[in-house]
Amino acid sequence: MTKKKEPIDKIKLDGLNLRIFESGIKKKNTDLLLITFPKFSSVSGVFTKSKTPSYAVMDCRHKIKLKKKNIKCLLVNSGNANAFTGIKGQICVKTITKFLSKKFKCNQNEIFTSSTGVIGEVMDPLKITSCINANKPLFINSFKEAAKSIMTTDTFPKYTCAKVKYKHFEANVVGIAKGSGMIAPNMGTMLAYIFTDINISSSILQKILIKENEKTFNSITVDSDTSTSDTCLLISTNKLKNKKIDKFSDKNLIGFKECISDIMLDLAKKIVIDGEGAKKIIKICVEKAKSNISAKKIAFSIANSPLVKTAIAGEDANWGRVIMAIGKSFEEVKQDKIKIKFGNQLVTEKGMKCSNYSEKILTNYLKGNEIEISIDIGMGDKTWTVYTCDLTEKYIRINADYRS
Repeated sequence: MTKKKEPIDKIKLDGLNLRIFESGIKKKNTDLLLITFPKFSSVSGVFTKSKTPSYAVMDCRHKIKLKKKNIKCLLVNSGNANAFTGIKGQICVKTITKFLSKKFKCNQNEIFTSSTGVIGEVMDPLKITSCINANKPLFINSFKEAAKSIMTTDTFPKYTCAKVKYKHFEANVVGIAKGSGMIAPNMGTMLAYIFTDINISSSILQKILIKENEKTFNSITVDSDTSTSDTCLLISTNKLKNKKIDKFSDKNLIGFKECISDIMLDLAKKIVIDGEGAKKIIKICVEKAKSNISAKKIAFSIANSPLVKTAIAGEDANWGRVIMAIGKSFEEVKQDKIKIKFGNQLVTEKGMKCSNYSEKILTNYLKGNEIEISIDIGMGDKTWTVYTCDLTEKYIRINADYRS
């Protein structure tokens, strides 16, 4: 069994059909993605933990919890989040799902929808249903164009793919995502859709997604804001002829789980790189913590600190802000055990600045576009890695100009 990356245009998933439309929800550009799947396709999902979720999220969350769950159709619109719009928002989701279930002759529980964009503005379902009825897609079966159609403040489309080769069969995996701002953990932190053709049950997909989500999409942050619309779906067409995987111990899952993790991490990093106004990606690795929870809290305390992020944006060797962020995590630490490294340069040890610390070397390191900060807590053996980006003046300009 081997894994390898493939050009996205060379990946084909039998039975999966994509149509990309310009419905008019946005003032310009494509804004509607319709994907249909073969009968009995498997589906799993994780969603925002926001207490003000969109109506699409509420609807999908209910369907994922059903004992028997399959997917026939996925509809994603950009430009309007259909969140906090009262009874009209609920009616909008019901109207669209009822329309699609009739059109594709399936149960409404097999229709999944996502919406992203402005919060609080009522969305007219007729814009969507009439567009689909007109059946004039701008693009067909293009994952690149599918990724473009779900963008809002994104500056580039996010997609990735790979193949997992087994002795007697070959599984394809494709992922698309959107996200640039309002990115913080507590589910899947944006919109992300991962498709495969391996024959596998929905329950096993759900276990894989929950596990791999924690160290990928749930370990990135741009601005610490959690969206109302966050959704991540992992879907299989089940078109491969392998024996159906319905046990988590199945040996064929080993390479597949690794591939899903790679795909999710690749998409997560692309979201961070595209952080609104960002110029640098920052990897924060907390090591030798007492627990995974403690390591994660410390890592996110640093990653979400405006003072840390602006210092890195300004290429200012102000490592004291990292010390501050460790402290405000309120996790138990011992100052004399903390070691901080920027790249390969040791900055602190034994509770103070390292004796051979060079601000000139650190300042030069901060001029790069990829920054790594390692924090050795010295109190255990647990590790957590979080990805974030710097915080620039452009972030303010983007969010002052774009209503979300």
